Amino acid sequence: MTPYYQDDLVTLYHGDSRELVAELEADRIITDPVWPNADKRLAGSDDPFSLLAITLDSARSRTVVLQLGRSSDPRFLAAVPRSLPFLCVSWLRYAVPSYNGRILTDADVAYAFGEPIAFRPGRQVVPGTVMSSKGEMPRRHGRSRSQATYEATQDAMPHPAPRHLRHVRWLVGWFSDEADTVLDPFAGSGTTLVAAKALGRKAIGIEVEERYCELAADRCRQDVLGLVG
Repeated sequence: MTPYYQDDLVTLYHGDSRELVAELEADRIITDPVWPNADKRLAGSDDPFSLLAITLDSARSRTVVLQLGRSSDPRFLAAVPRSLPFLCVSWLRYAVPSYNGRILTDADVAYAFGEPIAFRPGRQVVPGTVMSSKGEMPRRHGRSRSQATYEATQDAMPHPAPRHLRHVRWLVGWFSDEADTVLDPFAGSGTTLVAAKALGRKAIGIEVEERYCELAADRCRQDVLGLVG
């Protein structure tokens, strides 16, 4: 396999995770998969359960962490292999909430399965909540946008499902150890890769859409620490 992008810590592949993941080795999977009722512009949104189940069945990892929206159907988690025991759930809170119909989106949730991080001073107990550091929506081209502007220009966003970098850095920091390799089989625009690189972890990403591969590669080249998903 030929990487789409590679540096000292990050390797990114352009392709289908169901076909590539069996060829890769990683200690932890930390990802924001396509979930039921996800944005229909995302590849795999027609059958997200099969996409995740096939990918995880082929993966070799001690831990799987799935970041989902608060309104995601938790029955989707049946796609996680039974060989990975449930570990915990974490709340990824937003300083400024938004709305999804009648549902207040004041947090995402992350479900962890498999092995916890190593026990050592300062990391004996894994916390369950993190708050986004700033009261703003994800940035585009470095400019903060109001909620109204964000909703009016979603089609122009670099990625339709942005994630706060602070949330993902927190997940990488608390669900992987320094020597681990982190895999994101649904890399999108590379937030997990940027987070892992910032924390000194090796990271592997797979993304099926080339336009998002290019965005992820550009962010990794520049060590961008903004909040685009």
